[in-house]
Amino acid sequence: DPRPELRCCGSFFRVRQPGSFCQRCALARPEMALLDPRALPEVLGEVVTPGVRVATLLNRSGLQLGSAGDGADGATIAAISSKVWQSHDKGEDAGTLGCLLIECSEGRLAIKSVSSFLVACCADSSVSFGALKAKVEALHASLQWALQHIGQ
Repeated sequence: DPRPELRCCGSFFRVRQPGSFCQRCALARPEMALLDPRALPEVLGEVVTPGVRVATLLNRSGLQLGSAGDGADGATIAAISSKVWQSHDKGEDAGTLGCLLIECSEGRLAIKSVSSFLVACCADSSVSFGALKAKVEALHASLQWALQHIGQ
């Protein structure tokens, strides 16, 4: 890959041309910064801590784009998250959904929209909803800038 890694700010971007910078560095020529798909599991893995089983990025159709944590659960979490989000979107007078928190028999799930994608975190019941929401919002903040430029 001829594109150099952009690590000056510790971000997860690659640049198309030398001299381009990501949003965190300088916002100089931000159109040249791309999300590095190889770094996506690392970014998602930042929220996988004791009690948090999986963090996943998916499209609105439920296709899992990246995951960290228990790989066996990732695809299932992606499918459930997508269907629940779609059900809300189809509801009359549903309004805009910021973050969806779900209590399940085997744990807790937090889902948040990131541009035209969804990010979801699944944890066991020992993780509070507040901590789980903070984790999914941290992922949202990390991925928002890069994902708003794709999938539109």
